[in-house]
Order: sequence, then structure tokens, then C-alpha cells
Amino acid sequence: MELVLTSIIAFVSTNIDDIFILMLFFANKQYKRGQIVLGQYLGIAALIAISFVGSIIGLLFDQKYVGLLGLIPIYFGIRGIIYHFKKKKGNLKENVSINASSSNKIFSIAAITFANGGDNIGIYIPLFTTLLLPQKIIMIIIFLIMVVIWCLAAWFLCRHSIIAKSINKYGHVITPIILIILGIYILYESGSLTLM
Repeated sequence: MELVLTSIIAFVSTNIDDIFILMLFFANKQYKRGQIVLGQYLGIAALIAISFVGSIIGLLFDQKYVGLLGLIPIYFGIRGIIYHFKKKKGNLKENVSINASSSNKIFSIAAITFANGGDNIGIYIPLFTTLLLPQKIIMIIIFLIMVVIWCLAAWFLCRHSIIAKSINKYGHVITPIILIILGIYILYESGSLTLM
């Protein structure tokens, strides 16, 4: 159960910003739902694959030292908190403008998902290094299930402005806190806290 909860938290914390981008795609009549879901799957799958390979390379090093990568989500969380205090809420806007032919729409969505996934890689690699292969596979399956849930949530939210406004208002506050907690968890699980 702990693995399931950790997987869900890791996915949500690294993809909270994606939900706004997905909402923009679902609101755009040029994109079909199937194209959006497939593009999101391709982008997330690429991020997972890079993270998985990175975690295997990480096996060559002592897990306590690799676990120090848990400082990355803590950094993202602290940076998010600092950004929140430096910027006014009205200045935080997501703008996505894509002019793609119908054959390139799926890959455009995948490319945006991938380009927006630097924090995914930074968090998934140290998280994967703390797990055994069967646990990694379970986590990947949960991530892939979460893609569908995320797409459904974005589709729902783009049709309900009250909910969308709430997430837009509080998402930037909750996400950094979750990232910091996740980073501490990675440091704890890998035994890296003993190095400090």
C-alpha cells in the first residue's frame, strides 16, 4: 500500500502543471480526445523510460549516495515556494499555442509533455533507485494508470470553471510542499540521511 501511495504522490506532484496544459488541449476543438490521451502517454512513457535507465545506472553507485538525488525534489519544492512569494498570482499564466497538422498533433502533445517533464526525471530517478525491479514495474503501471485518470480529470476540469479556478489558485502552493515531502521520503528510504 505504501508503494501505491508513493507512486500516486510522485505522479501527482510532478504532473500538477500538466493538468493545466491538458485542459487547454481538451478545450481546443482542433484536438480529439484520443490524440490528447495518446500524446500524453507517449510523453510520460519517454520520461519513465529515461528515469528507469537512469535508475539502473544509479545501481553502480552506493544507494546512500544516489539517494542524495532526493535533494532535487526538495530543491524544486523550495524553488516553488520562493517563486510563489516573488510573483503575484495574476502573473502566473500558462500559454500553449500549437499549429500542428493532424498527423503531428499526437507528437506535439507528447513533445510538450516531455519538455515539461524535467521535474519528473529529477524525481523518478532517485525514487526508482530505492526500489527493487518488481516494485519499479508496479510503480510504472500505476503511473500509466494515472495518465488516464489525469486526462479524465483535465477533461472534467476544463468543463467546470469553478474547480479549475480553485486548482489554479492553490495548486502552486500544494505542489512545492508535496515535492519537499517526497524528497525527504527518498532521502529516508535510501539511507542518505545518515550521510548528513
